[in-house]
Amino acid sequence: MAQDFNPNTLYYGDCLDWMREWESDCVDLIYLDPPFNSNANYNVLFSDKGDGKAQYRAFSDTWSWDAAAAKRYQQFENAPARPAHDAMVGLRRILGKCGMLAYLTYMAERLEEMRRLLKPTGTIYLHCDPTASHYLKIVMDAIFGKDNFRNEIAWCYSTSGRPKRYFAKKHDIIFLYTKSDRAFWGDYRIPVSKEYLESHYRHTDAEGRRCRIRVDAGKTRIYYPEDGMICNDWWEIPYLNSMAEERLGYPTQKPLALLERIIEASSNEGDIVLDPFCGCGTAVEAADRLNRRWAGVDISSFAIDLVRKRLKDESIPVKGIPADLSSARKLAREKPFEFESWAVTRLPGFAPNTKQVADGGVDGRGMLFDQPDDWDSRLALAQVKGGKYNADALRAFISVINDGKAAIGRFITLDPVGSADAKSRAVEQGTIVVRGQSYQRLLLWSMDDYFNNRPCPLPPMTNPYTGKLMQQGLF
Repeated sequence: MAQDFNPNTLYYGDCLDWMREWESDCVDLIYLDPPFNSNANYNVLFSDKGDGKAQYRAFSDTWSWDAAAAKRYQQFENAPARPAHDAMVGLRRILGKCGMLAYLTYMAERLEEMRRLLKPTGTIYLHCDPTASHYLKIVMDAIFGKDNFRNEIAWCYSTSGRPKRYFAKKHDIIFLYTKSDRAFWGDYRIPVSKEYLESHYRHTDAEGRRCRIRVDAGKTRIYYPEDGMICNDWWEIPYLNSMAEERLGYPTQKPLALLERIIEASSNEGDIVLDPFCGCGTAVEAADRLNRRWAGVDISSFAIDLVRKRLKDESIPVKGIPADLSSARKLAREKPFEFESWAVTRLPGFAPNTKQVADGGVDGRGMLFDQPDDWDSRLALAQVKGGKYNADALRAFISVINDGKAAIGRFITLDPVGSADAKSRAVEQGTIVVRGQSYQRLLLWSMDDYFNNRPCPLPPMTNPYTGKLMQQGLF
């Protein structure tokens, strides 16, 4: 049964799962900046000795053809009434079984739900890059209808890095579609530039006001500079450099000005704006500033925490993230991988493993900010167990941290481990010294500790997304 859509709320988990629970026709504007299929890793590559061997990827947007992708494609192929059926079958013939098709099936099943959620007056902006934009245009035409395509916007920017054998790639693509001809348009205008003012506004009206007078098909039109002008479909908005004031350290953060333009152009005050891949919350902040209601969804609990911090409001409702030990048990039982990712990020400086099956006994990694006084490595590892304590699992994790020469290891459980043998084994792993302070190499820590405000002792940690000193107390 469909659930009510709650505005001014953050949702933790896969946006597909959440969107399937919501009533149709409940959203005015959707902006999505999903992972790009660009084979680029927006990450910090951790190497405990600086030897270039990447031991951890904090964020990756690469895709591959696997069993999950094959299942998604089969569902499209077997359902000729689905909007994206023809597009998926055609793209399969063109591309074959590959990472790009895996990405497109992932996007198509979510875009179908987004169309259902949009009101008849609604609009959607899809942010992508030229690697997949031409394929996504086919998918969008199939789902939203080619007659509802309005613009291909090129967001142009200048960043460091210039190739020697081809033109520099310095733009993203943003597709603008409406659900119908009834879609709202805010007649968005930008100020007239000084150059355009001098070259085009060379007339004065009967009252002596500066203007531009055009005669078109026998009809006289008068334009005034103070009215502004409708902007082109290429937008020169600066990219956020590493020193930008609004930069939060999120790897794919977009500028606030970009989202403010989109929201002002395609929504009214009080309308509902949905960002299904909200990341660090640029769209959420822009909507909030412009007096729109909003909802943000992200599969990363790190992102959810960051949005609340960004809006300086820890009281923002969050659905899907455990609020107590009972709901943590429920998440561990029903969605174990999501529980693991969430539990890992309760430790400041740790980020979840991108590989959740056959992960070698590691669910999260981090990096100490300082080199220990008495240990060669800065590597930190974490293991999460959502069920009852298992002595064999602890012994295996001890082997992992010792084989990897990790500086510290954190063994996370739902309930406190009462076993005297387990505590003894943890103590046997010894200590490290950082900035003159001693830390136990292996510690047992639980979600019961977390909810009862008993933090896990950690040395100063590196932020896994920026490489800078982790702000303690972020979570």
